[in-house]
Amino acid sequence: MKQAEIRRYRPGERTNPYLTAGWMALLAALLLSGSLLAMQRLWNGRAPSLAAVFAAAALSALCGAAADFAAKRIPAAQLLMLAPVPAVLIVTGFRGYIAGGRAWLNTMLDRWNTVHEGGLALFSGTASERDVWAFALLAAVLIGLLSWYAVSRQSSRLAAFISVFWLLLSLFGEGFYPLALVLLTAGQLGLHMTSGSRAITRRAVAWCLGISAVLCACAVGLSGTEMPSVDRLRQNIKQTVHDLRYGRDTLPQGELSQANLLHESSETMLNVHTEQEKSVYLRGFTGGKYENGTWKPLPDAVYGGENIGMLDWLQTQGFDPFTQSAAYYRLTGDAPETNTVEVSVKNASRDEVYAPASMEKVTDGDVRERRDALLKGRGLFGIRNYTVTEVSGTRPSELMVAESWVSNPQTEEQAAYAQAESVYRSFVYDVYTAADEDLLSVLNRLFWQDYDDENDGVYSALSRIREVLKAQVRYSETAGAAPDNADPIAYFLTDSRKGNAVLYASATVQALRAHGIPARYAEGYYLPIAKTQSSADGTAALTGQDAHAWAEVYFDGIGWLPVDATPGYYFDAVALQQMVSLPDTVRKTAAIDEDRSGADQVVEPSGTGGSEQSKPLAVVKNVAAVGLGIAGIVIVLFTLLLCAMELTRAFLLWHAERRRRRMSIEERVRQSQKLMFKLISLWGIDAALGWETAATDKALADTLPSVKSGEYERVNGLLEKTIYGGIALEPFEERALDLFVQRLWGRNVKKSWKMRLKLRYACLLAAK
Repeated sequence: MKQAEIRRYRPGERTNPYLTAGWMALLAALLLSGSLLAMQRLWNGRAPSLAAVFAAAALSALCGAAADFAAKRIPAAQLLMLAPVPAVLIVTGFRGYIAGGRAWLNTMLDRWNTVHEGGLALFSGTASERDVWAFALLAAVLIGLLSWYAVSRQSSRLAAFISVFWLLLSLFGEGFYPLALVLLTAGQLGLHMTSGSRAITRRAVAWCLGISAVLCACAVGLSGTEMPSVDRLRQNIKQTVHDLRYGRDTLPQGELSQANLLHESSETMLNVHTEQEKSVYLRGFTGGKYENGTWKPLPDAVYGGENIGMLDWLQTQGFDPFTQSAAYYRLTGDAPETNTVEVSVKNASRDEVYAPASMEKVTDGDVRERRDALLKGRGLFGIRNYTVTEVSGTRPSELMVAESWVSNPQTEEQAAYAQAESVYRSFVYDVYTAADEDLLSVLNRLFWQDYDDENDGVYSALSRIREVLKAQVRYSETAGAAPDNADPIAYFLTDSRKGNAVLYASATVQALRAHGIPARYAEGYYLPIAKTQSSADGTAALTGQDAHAWAEVYFDGIGWLPVDATPGYYFDAVALQQMVSLPDTVRKTAAIDEDRSGADQVVEPSGTGGSEQSKPLAVVKNVAAVGLGIAGIVIVLFTLLLCAMELTRAFLLWHAERRRRRMSIEERVRQSQKLMFKLISLWGIDAALGWETAATDKALADTLPSVKSGEYERVNGLLEKTIYGGIALEPFEERALDLFVQRLWGRNVKKSWKMRLKLRYACLLAAK
């Protein structure tokens, strides 16, 4: 007897063909347009005509559609899809693609270096206009082919890959274009809602078009804003991700417009245990470049050019700028005892590692160095607990003078140190002495016009700066914000004449630089000696009121050391003269040494700053910028979440299919049973093998038109035959079981979007 041919169920065969064709063309156009806009944006002015590349991509997609149509009758016609590729190769003369590709990559690298002042090297070689056109046309053809392939094969995974590829490339190349991202997201969304089935309904199309219209409206608003707003959007996204990972405290991170936030919080930020009684500056952030009222770390470009490899060479010589002052003490031979500082982060940012400038090493905690200025925790969410050893005395840094061995080494270790220090010192004087040009006239007039440089040095210059600041400005926690067109430091020195430690430290750094002394801006927390003296075990809680900003000066031969010009944080001239005549004695904390008697003490600065109370600061200054930031974050997170879900689904299904091929018939039947009852439960029907089969059969037939009456009862019998009877199913019986499971997806049934998502990802649970 001839076995009847069992025809596979092809969902969507009765779908309107014109609606299907139009929908596929729209999705391909969305993916294609978004990709081309993203690519063109990255050309940075050298882009070929958008109309030309769009025409090439559209022609390529049309060839793909024609190939699919013709392949139904002639399978070999599928090769027609590749016809545009040789056509472009012939038109362009088979050359120019590599040079044009290098030019495109160079434009992205150049934009990155310009925006971030980076030092990424460009690819060598030049590209003519013809090379640029050749690469652009070939890329457009490939984009058209990929877009049509993703739509015609209903591959939401490929569409997700295309979207993420252009998103990451745009962010790296500083060519973020909201409209391009939204077009890609809309195409991916439409493909996601109809993938796995060719049953394209008007309702699904209406939903996709509606959501796409809303996203496009947001994109038009974003695209029409000025570039600074887009930059703020990127910064908002970056700051949001940073805060989610590491938390956020009230340190302004070098942004002078946020100076009033310095002491806004009273929460405990750090718990610090120290073995010695002395004041400690715990540096977290360091700013080497001042621009538009903000201190930033030195750009990567500074470490390029003639300075390439300098830091690596210093490391091979055993010289580290982070531990330089401790190494100097060790080589001097009369070093103070090593002090151990244990830090536990409570509400401070976990990104920075708060350590003294005199640190010797981190003994407990995984940290990494960023250039010569910043220490960062390696953990995904930063670092909470670490231990640092440091070597320093109790005298203020301005009294430090390098020993004679620095210029006349006596040992091999001293000679190696002196050689490496001279190389680093040259770098420091090149990059850390650049004062802001717009401030030079004000700085020279206020600080150095009548300065007597007969006994010039760090001590003399710093004393002069303190005198001028004392006469010119006053301490205030709530300094007035500078106007938009005014520099915060100039406004602080000449107009408002009041400010807190952030502005005092900034003015000090700029004044020192204007005088040729290398200096940089530092932020972190200040541990006064009074807190360790009053502690029973040497542990002190540092709150937001202990947040501080100061200057760091490079002392020739010694390294970076903190200096302060904020009222209440430094000694007067009389106290400093007294300290010179006293031994630099360091006492241990109460938990180490109960005997508090000993050498004479000099009164410690209070470290309390001014007397004015901090006032609340309005956080939201630009509602539009915040709204744009939220919209951008939603779009990006939605795209990434969708991609992650699709990739996970694809991997699990691929893994389940591989495992299914190695299964016996009984194992495959049991897996089908598991998936079948999972799908039935999603439709709100309680079912179990052999339990109330007639009632379940009727409920399924009423809910799903594709399931015929009596079909569920027949499938139940097949399952019981194998599971309870141990009899293997015949191939046609297994196909009947698989066909029934396919019908349970309800691809031709109108469903809510929640039900669509449940059904789409139900296979993940069954594939485990």
